[in-house]
Amino acid sequence: MSTDIKEKFEISDMLRNIYTEMEVSPVGLLKNYALNLILNKINKYEAENAFFEKKYGCKYEEFKHKVESMEKEENFEWEDDLMDWEFAFENFSYWQKKAHEIKSE
Repeated sequence: MSTDIKEKFEISDMLRNIYTEMEVSPVGLLKNYALNLILNKINKYEAENAFFEKKYGCKYEEFKHKVESMEKEENFEWEDDLMDWEFAFENFSYWQKKAHEIKSE
């Protein structure tokens, strides 16, 4: 999929010459930049997932089942951690898919 950028910007002759010498395109650089940002997000959410796995000694799905199946008891720390873990888990998966999309392009 290709999208035209509405905002105009100029690439100086010096940079254009460097890109040509290095055999890279500005689009390729933008793609690599986006991929690096995404990989940083993946690393962040992967670390958060690892933190919770270590803290609770189980995977996200198992912990979610534990919390959701608690009857007549509340554990606010677990419930708060579940929300944080769910956010990290879902974002980890989301950004992995985005990285795969960019790499496949």
